Amino acid sequence: MWVFGYGSLIWKVDFPYQDKLVGYITGYSRRFWQGSTDHRGVPGKGCVWGVAYRLPVGKEEEVKAYLDFREKGGYRTTTVIFYPKDPSTKPFSVLLYIGTCDNPNYLGPAPLEDIAEQIFNAAGPSGRNTEYLFELANSIRNLVPEDADEHLFSLEKLVKDRLEGKQNLNCL
Repeated sequence: MWVFGYGSLIWKVDFPYQDKLVGYITGYSRRFWQGSTDHRGVPGKGCVWGVAYRLPVGKEEEVKAYLDFREKGGYRTTTVIFYPKDPSTKPFSVLLYIGTCDNPNYLGPAPLEDIAEQIFNAAGPSGRNTEYLFELANSIRNLVPEDADEHLFSLEKLVKDRLEGKQNLNCL
């Protein structure tokens, strides 16, 4: 069984896996529209880059149960086709955790400035939402330098601008 990570599963890998591959899925867009510290993509146009993890043989159900708990809060699973970055590896099916618009934590589309303000102020049991954003942006930059995830990188810039503004106010 393979699981696709495109958020914290890229940079916070706290589960066993046998193998991992960088690649993308189509038909989805990475968006920060989930009102919790765990943000996921939504159905849409384009592709979403991330990492597919092959779960250890014989431990698939155990690891999936852990991931089901970790990805709670309005997420469902679906199967999608994963396209490895290495073109010599054929596409294959992966399990995807996706936030749905009918869950109580779903915030939906909003102006980037509003989303940036939410990220700037949000913190939860897993830490500050700014850490989530910055870790994800850095991971995507390192894994797929050619990816221009405009939503992700625009939010990163807006939140960094807010942090710099706060630091400048603290210096006065």
